[in-house]
Amino acid sequence: MEAKIPTRPTASGLRVLLIEPDRVTADRIRDSLVDVVHRTSSSVCLVVDSLQAMHELPMDRFDVVITASVLPDACGLDVLVFMQGTSPDTPVIMTGVEADASMAVDAIRGGAAEFILLTGHETVAVPLAVEKAFVHRQLRDENEGLQEDLGRSMADLAILNRKLEKTIRQLEVTARTDELTGLSNRRWLNLMLEGRWAEAERHDLSMAFIMIDLDGFKQLNDRLGHQRGDDLLRVVGEVIERNCREIDVAARYGGDEFCILMPHTDLDAAMHVADRISNAFMDRIAGLDLHAVTVGLSIGVGHRDLSNPGSAEDLVRHADEAMYAAKAACDGANRVFVRARGGAMVSSAA
Repeated sequence: MEAKIPTRPTASGLRVLLIEPDRVTADRIRDSLVDVVHRTSSSVCLVVDSLQAMHELPMDRFDVVITASVLPDACGLDVLVFMQGTSPDTPVIMTGVEADASMAVDAIRGGAAEFILLTGHETVAVPLAVEKAFVHRQLRDENEGLQEDLGRSMADLAILNRKLEKTIRQLEVTARTDELTGLSNRRWLNLMLEGRWAEAERHDLSMAFIMIDLDGFKQLNDRLGHQRGDDLLRVVGEVIERNCREIDVAARYGGDEFCILMPHTDLDAAMHVADRISNAFMDRIAGLDLHAVTVGLSIGVGHRDLSNPGSAEDLVRHADEAMYAAKAACDGANRVFVRARGGAMVSSAA
C-alpha cells in the first residue's frame, strides 16, 4: 500500500482506490490523474494486492475503484463482484491489455462503469472516467442534500438530470476535440478510423483518407511568433471544416498536419474535396499580411480502391506518402497527389 487510507470524504474531492500490481502501469495511471486530483482536491490510494484491498480496507470509504483486470491473487471481476455486494453505488473502472479484451463484456454486464484498454490512450480515458465519476458524485451529493432539506420534486430531478447529461456531453466533446482548431483529435480519429475500416472491409465500401501538411509553418513561426502560427493553424482548421461533408471526420493529426477520414467516398469525390480545400485556403490567406512568408498546403490522398491498402494503417501511410510526394514536387503552388497501386503517384495541380 502506498497512500494513506481516507477516513472521511474530502471537502469536494473523490477518494480513488487504484488496484494495480504493475508498478509502471500504476505510475502511468497515477500520473494521468495528477491534473484531476489537483483540480478536484481528490486523493489516490494505491494497493497491489486485491485480497488486501477487499479484506483489510474499508471499501465503502472510496468513491471510485480502478482495478486491473488481471491480478496476482484474483481478477478484476472478483473485485467488481465484491464491490457490488458491499458498495454497489461505487463506480468500478476496469483496465486491461488487448489480451484481456474478452473480459470487457462480462465486466460491463457485471456493472463496471468503464473497461479501458491500456493502448496508450488511457492517459486521456482514465482521467475522463474519473472526472465523470466526480461529476456524478457532485450531483448526487447535491441531489441528496436538497432532498433532505426541501424534498425534491420530479421537476427538480429532471433539471438535475439534464444538467448531468449536458456536463457529460461536454466532457465527451472535450475528450475528442483538438483544443486549438476545434477539429477532432488524434485519439478520436483513430477510434473512428478503426470502425470505418471494419465497415468498409465487411461491405466492400469505398473509403478515402486525406493528409494535409501546412508548408512554410516553421518559417512563419520563426519570423512572426507562435501566436501568428496558432492563428494560421486555426485558419487551416476552419477551411477544412467548411469544405468537408457531414459524414467526414476532419482531425488535427499533430503539429501542422491535418487529415480527413472519408467513408463511402469514391476517388473523384475525394479529389474534389482536396482541391476545394486547397483553393479555399489560398483564397482565405490572400488578405493576410504574412510578411513575405510563403505558406501553402501539400495534400496527399489514399484510396481503398486505388492503392489497395491491406489495413487502415496502410491507408493512412499511403495518404502520407502521397502528401510527401506533393511536398517534394511543390513549385510554389499547392499540389494534390494521390497514391496509385504499386506506389505510383498521380498529381493534380490545385
